[in-house]
Amino acid sequence: QPSPNTTYHAHEQDTAAAHPSVVPDMSALMGSSAMASSAARLSPASTPVTNRPSSSAAASGPIRRVAVVRKGTMANAQRARAAGAVGTSALRRVHHRWSDTSRTEAGPLMTVAGGERRGQSIVTTAAAASSVPAQVRGGDTGESAAIINTIKAIFGAGGFALPWAFAQGGTLLVSTCLAFSCVFALEALKMLVKAQDVLVEGKVVAGQSEVQTYAGLTRAAVGPAGDVLCKVLNVVTCFGITVSYLIFVSDTAISMLPKASAAAFTTAKMITITAPLWVALSWLRSFKGVNLISLLGTMSVALGMTWVMVVALSNPLQIAAIPTANPAAFSGFFGTVAFLFFIHFTLFPIQEAMPDPKKFVPAVSKAFYFSMVVSCAFGIIGAFGFGPEVKSVVITMLEGAAGTAVKALLCVNLLFTFPLMARSCLVILEEAARGSAAALSTPLSLGIRSSFVIAAALLACNVPNFGTVLGLVGGVCCCAMTLAMPPVILYKSMKKANVPVEGFQMAKIGLVCATGLVCMVLSVVL
Repeated sequence: QPSPNTTYHAHEQDTAAAHPSVVPDMSALMGSSAMASSAARLSPASTPVTNRPSSSAAASGPIRRVAVVRKGTMANAQRARAAGAVGTSALRRVHHRWSDTSRTEAGPLMTVAGGERRGQSIVTTAAAASSVPAQVRGGDTGESAAIINTIKAIFGAGGFALPWAFAQGGTLLVSTCLAFSCVFALEALKMLVKAQDVLVEGKVVAGQSEVQTYAGLTRAAVGPAGDVLCKVLNVVTCFGITVSYLIFVSDTAISMLPKASAAAFTTAKMITITAPLWVALSWLRSFKGVNLISLLGTMSVALGMTWVMVVALSNPLQIAAIPTANPAAFSGFFGTVAFLFFIHFTLFPIQEAMPDPKKFVPAVSKAFYFSMVVSCAFGIIGAFGFGPEVKSVVITMLEGAAGTAVKALLCVNLLFTFPLMARSCLVILEEAARGSAAALSTPLSLGIRSSFVIAAALLACNVPNFGTVLGLVGGVCCCAMTLAMPPVILYKSMKKANVPVEGFQMAKIGLVCATGLVCMVLSVVL
């Protein structure tokens, strides 16, 4: 029986699996750790129920008694009622609210009768318990952790195309694009955060939880059309990333073979051979071990980038062979730049996890500026060291035992992060196929997932290289979600909340939105 002076926190384990965010889980390409840490919250082992006494309970008035309800069963509901937690009608509402979630995953779903939804948690509080997190009262704002997690989200497999991008676009032009992308991405992020505040403070939404995801914020500001747009961009982006994965792993696997054997393989042939493995991975629905995947991904990317620079500096530098600026190559290299900083849809969980959300933008700003410097250094060193013939997957140029080890780690990392990356997209496709039906048959579900991978494999067999795919997906979809949409979201939010849009604010909204649209067009036509 619950103590009458205890605040209960029960983490929601299954809701994200039943109703996944409609924004793409792209962090495996940009940095697997951010995605893996978010997915880890779905694991029963990582979501304990903790009891935390309220420090302000004595001064805040009467405390509401609570009872924990497991999977909304009637037996537990009756016991909870007997314990004096809530009435029958309230328990019925709790059971109805979580019934869909309860039958989705195998792990036990813990809900709290009368709880309030905040992000991915159900929190039942005392009548007037302090709303300030304990970490804030203790002085920990979470800024350091946010900086580290943002850097992890930025750097991933896509970063290994940076030397190729610099060799194509030129050192000065690509460096300038990196700087401008960093600045404009931060401005767009500030707009998203302001839109959250405007909608919450203007009571357009019931609470912060309704705008704590990119999809939720878009839906609240733009309406159903925004929800549909997010889903379309999610499917297109995840499909493009899947194509990139297939090319990256196939090219890297070929480079690991002895030269005599490698000569007999083309990228298309390797994709065809490995396609059944990718199809099987798309069938996975359990994400146990994501913490190990996160660690593996972080280690492999850091080791890979370090070793690429060491090998590049050991080669004769070809500084004169690399152009200063080549605008004609914009459509090829800009997507690689976009994949670094146009990641706002992956940053919302980092914001939610911070004890002091006001430190979110400063933390992300520090991470972005640090990553910009590292990206320029890595790209320029790689371009100078490997010359104009550097491949779009630069690690394929590494040789020796150390190079092979780095390649193997990155391939394994991408293979096991693929199911996480594609999860939300596959669920959207399954929901569309299900329509108004109560459930989707297993054969149809597996057929949808298999068809998705096979279609990506067919396209991958006909794409020139990894960098080209990054250019299209990053330049179009990432620009849309990171530069073009945030100004619209802010404008719509301010209109709904009856907040006046001042002249300077309106000019900034127009500039960022127009920049995003121009980048999208240039990524295709140049």
